[in-house]
Amino acid sequence: ASELYGGLVLGQVSRRVREPELLLELIRHSAEEVVHAELWTATILAVGGAPRPTRDTYQSRYAAIVGRPAGLLQVLALTQVFERRVYRHFTEHLRRPAVHPLVQTTLRRMLEEEKGHLSWVKRWLHVQALARPEAVHDAMRRYTKADRQVYESLMEDYGYRQAA
Repeated sequence: ASELYGGLVLGQVSRRVREPELLLELIRHSAEEVVHAELWTATILAVGGAPRPTRDTYQSRYAAIVGRPAGLLQVLALTQVFERRVYRHFTEHLRRPAVHPLVQTTLRRMLEEEKGHLSWVKRWLHVQALARPEAVHDAMRRYTKADRQVYESLMEDYGYRQAA
């Protein structure tokens, strides 16, 4: 659910962007997140699971703690924090014993694509930090703190198996 929601949010953000390279990165990132939602759904079905609708996404939990991001800087700072969390969680998941081979395949593909997401957003934030260092630092700090709370609550609510 978080991948689909994130992809839709980035797609909406891209509609307001005028800078061509940024527009391309946002559209590409948006499309990959929607594909990730499809990959997870297909993987869940392939291993005998049953996907179910949910409104309980990472994004809804972040919003409950810090509100909805306002503006491109906040959206991309939150995206960077979330993508870091996803990368760490997927890497840790791959290291667990007895991970189903189809889940491993999905995780590996997504990890490769997450590297690209992390790279382009980091570059964009770096450029922003040259002009607005305090704003970037504050946004990253604020969202990193919220991320810890969100992840801890997901671990408590769902356990490791379902948190990502």
